Amino acid sequence: MARIPLVTRGEVAADEHAAYDAFVKMRGAEPSAGPFALLAHIPQLAHHLETLRLLIRDEKSVSQRVQELVMIAVAREMSCGYIWYAHASSARAAGVPGAAIDAIRERRTVSGLRPDEQAAYDYTCELLRERKVSQPTYDRASASFGRRGALTLTNLIACYAMLAYNMNAYELVPPQHATEPPLPQGD
Repeated sequence: MARIPLVTRGEVAADEHAAYDAFVKMRGAEPSAGPFALLAHIPQLAHHLETLRLLIRDEKSVSQRVQELVMIAVAREMSCGYIWYAHASSARAAGVPGAAIDAIRERRTVSGLRPDEQAAYDYTCELLRERKVSQPTYDRASASFGRRGALTLTNLIACYAMLAYNMNAYELVPPQHATEPPLPQGD
């Protein structure tokens, strides 16, 4: 159970119904689980964050496979079980090697990634751990994805870090996944 209850339209202020409705329309349904069901307490924030998330996810400079890898790297680095729950199997389905996914979950050395995937993974981990990236790490990411792709990586990491902060602060516990082991407890 999360620290605060998930919210429905009837629980937001009447003057925020238009923002809530726009948010629900964008998502296609009222959220009943996950971070956006929490964020909907502030409908404009939820709407704008979802707009940003979709803009980044639709950006073609970084493949879906690499995006899923980045999302599980964010999940692991930030110990966010809900992002892990939501994206580990998607990363597998997108072609991220299972051994790499398992190594990320278990905090082992990650190997078996393509050079662009390794560049994105290293960029993600370094940015989250150090709050900046070194010139060699930046250069590898830029060589792999171009300037636009490096910007996309940075903002994908930031967007999912924001989601992770919210889920971690409000103790949003993920359901059990049918096929993916959860992140280890206590990390």
